Amino acid sequence: DNNYVSFAGYYWRIIRINEDGSIRLIYQGETAGATGSNATIGKSDFNSHPGDNAFVGYMHGTPTTYTDGVNNYTGWVWASTTGTNTVKMSKEYTFDKNTGFYTLTGTIVDGTYTETYHDYYTCYSQSTSCTHMIKITETKKEGNNYQIWAGETHAGYFSTSYEQAHKNEVNSDMKTYLENWYEKNLLNYNNYIADTGFCNDRSLAKGYNQGFGIVHTYYGSGGRLAGGNSSPQFACPNSSHDLFTVSNNKGNKNAKYKIGLITSDEVVYAGGLYNVVNTNYYLYTGAGYWTMSPINFYATHSRASNWHVRANGELYQIHVSGVTNVRPTINLIPTIEITDTNQDGTIEKPYVIKIN
Repeated sequence: DNNYVSFAGYYWRIIRINEDGSIRLIYQGETAGATGSNATIGKSDFNSHPGDNAFVGYMHGTPTTYTDGVNNYTGWVWASTTGTNTVKMSKEYTFDKNTGFYTLTGTIVDGTYTETYHDYYTCYSQSTSCTHMIKITETKKEGNNYQIWAGETHAGYFSTSYEQAHKNEVNSDMKTYLENWYEKNLLNYNNYIADTGFCNDRSLAKGYNQGFGIVHTYYGSGGRLAGGNSSPQFACPNSSHDLFTVSNNKGNKNAKYKIGLITSDEVVYAGGLYNVVNTNYYLYTGAGYWTMSPINFYATHSRASNWHVRANGELYQIHVSGVTNVRPTINLIPTIEITDTNQDGTIEKPYVIKIN
């Protein structure tokens, strides 16, 4: 309750003091007591393409190999539908090699996952266009829910090596979103902001050694924090590649501006846990928001996922093409001063940063 900071016309919360003495802050809003979406700068996806390991990246490589019908799965393949919850389906589709998107064509129907729709293709949503789809080959019913029990995945373009997937070549939607906001709102305060960097940890969890294409993968923070594990760390395992800095040689120097997101490890240090509701710690705002950290690529669903903080305060995964709130993170230089020594960092007396 004593980590409130007023800086650059906005309120922030102190996350920690970094190893270099800089002060890491997370956006709180235009008022110190902001909650919900008011404690965010808006909404964005992380990457619009979820169908490859590459897209857990704050920057990523360009998948170049095209295939179709790449895997067949037996067992629970995708989420359920009911009589009122339908998805778009068709027996025909096209693929655009310029965009990497599949599009349902021919006679498109609204259907549920029943035997009536065996051999139909679907993006498993109300969308008729996607970067990966499933051909339904077997279904079953459990209670009122119908499930795809076996399917053939169609994945379009995919990467063929870890190096190709995770090359810092193309900006994610999130990187572009944050840097545009910085340019508009913080550029005049650039001298007060440290180039400490932000970790998009793409190290592989124990037992996983590929991390490309549609290969089932858990990333470092997934191994540390998911499935009952809770071993957070501040270190960025591969800082020369995954720590996004502007000019700091400790990082990759691929950032345009000194802005990023909180990591899942920092959330856990603050009190957030995987799949555990917590409304009683300072990162809880009543709205969900992104972190910087990849968790996995789930091969059955052909979806890359990163961590996010849910509206109820728990740490959980969300596929990178999902849209949720954005709370920027910045680092203040170690020599920063406050305007009044009576300020104690509470919501009533937040630290106000002195601007010369």
